[in-house]
Amino acid sequence: MQFVILGTGPGIPQLDKHLSSLYVKTEELAILIDCGEGVSREILRRGLSGDHLDIIVITHYHPDHVSGLFMLMQMLYLEHRTKPLELYLPECPEFIENALRQMYTFKEKFKFPLSIRLIDELHRVHPGFDAMISDHLWGYRPQIESLGLSNQMKSWSIKVSENERSLLYSSDLSSVDSIAALLPGTHTMIVDALHPSAAQILSLENLGMKRILLTHGVSEDLARELSSRTNGGNLVLSDKNIFIYATEGESYEV
Repeated sequence: MQFVILGTGPGIPQLDKHLSSLYVKTEELAILIDCGEGVSREILRRGLSGDHLDIIVITHYHPDHVSGLFMLMQMLYLEHRTKPLELYLPECPEFIENALRQMYTFKEKFKFPLSIRLIDELHRVHPGFDAMISDHLWGYRPQIESLGLSNQMKSWSIKVSENERSLLYSSDLSSVDSIAALLPGTHTMIVDALHPSAAQILSLENLGMKRILLTHGVSEDLARELSSRTNGGNLVLSDKNIFIYATEGESYEV
C-alpha cells in the first residue's frame, strides 16, 4: 500500500500548503480521502484523473476537507469519465447531492455511475476499511441545538488495511482518545497535530507504530516538545523517534 498526502495545511489557507487530502493506492483500489481546495490540480499533476479513482471519502463537512469535491466532480464529468465511482459521506448525503444540483452539476448527466453512500457502509462494502467517529465536531452542539439544525456532528477517522499492515488517517479530532479503538495494530498513522494536546500526540509513540506523520499544522506545545528531536529544523525518523512532519507530494509506503 502506498500513499501521498496531497494537502497538509490547517483550516486557514497558506501559500506553501494545500488543504486536506490524502491519496491511497492499495493492490485493488485507488482511494481519495478528503477533498480540500485545490485537490483537482494535485490529481492532475499526478496523473490520477479520468478513470483512475475508485473511491472518494469525505471525513467531515468543514470547508477545508470538502470544498474541492465540487470542482473534482465537474472535472471528472468534463473528462468523460466512464468508470463507476463510489462516494462515501460523513452524514446527510442529500446535502452534497443538492449542492451539486444547485451548481448545475447533475449526476444524471455523468457518463459514469456515481454511488453515494454513508461512511457507515464503508466496511460492509470494503472490509479492508474501518472507520470511527471522532470528537472533532462535538463542540458545535450548543449552536446546533439552539438553531434547531440537523447537523449530526459526525467527523470520521479512516483506517485502511492490506497484507497485515494498516494506515490510519485521523482527519481532524479534538482528542486521540476518541478513536482509541482504531489505534491497535496500526503501522503508520497520519494524525492531526494541531487540535489534540501535545501529551496525547506524544503518547502515540508507546503503541508500537512504526511511523507517525504530523499533519494539519502543529500546536505550539507539540512543536516545543519535539524541538529537542530536530536535526537542522527537521524531525528525523529513527528507532528513537517515530514522529515526522508530513510532506506534501512525497510518496510513502506502508
